[in-house]
Amino acid sequence: MGLRSLRTVSENNAETTEYRITVTLDVVDVQALWNAAAERALQAPGMTLADVLDTIGPREDPSIADCLAMLAVPTAIPGCTLDDARIRSSEEAGAEPIALPRLPAITPLRSCPIPVHA
Repeated sequence: MGLRSLRTVSENNAETTEYRITVTLDVVDVQALWNAAAERALQAPGMTLADVLDTIGPREDPSIADCLAMLAVPTAIPGCTLDDARIRSSEEAGAEPIALPRLPAITPLRSCPIPVHA
């Protein structure tokens, strides 16, 4: 998990510190993830099973990103405001290394003897 803080100024001109938290997960059990997300969703007042299916998809074909959002994005952290939350798959994030362009071949210099002074 990586943390980085940035200095910002809030509306009342008091200096605050912004933190970015990065978490990388491997989903190893989609059914367990869906079950946990559905259970969390059903705890919301007025949420029905139909609402859950609309939000995170059916158990047989879940929306992994929406399941992760249901579990990982907090509703509130005391003393904090949530400015942004992003969840994306490794394919969306560009999991493959970026190929660097090939540099032109360098022509070697002819060797020149270096005079040695005694």
